[in-house]
Amino acid sequence: MSERIEIPDQADVLADNERLTADNLRLSRDLTAANELLETAQTQANAAGQQVQALTERVGVLETAARVAGEEITRLKAENTDLRSRQSDFQRAVAAEVQKLGLRPKAAEHKEAPSDADLTPTQRVLAAKGVSSIAELTAARA
Repeated sequence: MSERIEIPDQADVLADNERLTADNLRLSRDLTAANELLETAQTQANAAGQQVQALTERVGVLETAARVAGEEITRLKAENTDLRSRQSDFQRAVAAEVQKLGLRPKAAEHKEAPSDADLTPTQRVLAAKGVSSIAELTAARA
């Protein structure tokens, strides 16, 4: 017995052709949409890459500026410490000379001003002079 080969009729072939044409059209639209999304994503990736490069350059500049500022702060702190030391030496020398001359020994006394950041400059001076008000300071001078 020979095997029988079935040949699809024309209606089956046309139906398969329509189905495949519709699938092809749908897949073509999906491919077009995917390509558009890919182009958009590539454009965004390029823009992001440029932003990253620009920010990387800015970070380098900012790091350099921060390092320079840190070195300057360190230098200024050392200079400030030196100046405070020299000022203290100077004040002691002036006080010694004032005492030698016998001029108002109370004026020669110097107390370091409190370093409390909450105090106003006036309050710091009053504390350094050992009084609590400007009236007391004025009375002490008289």
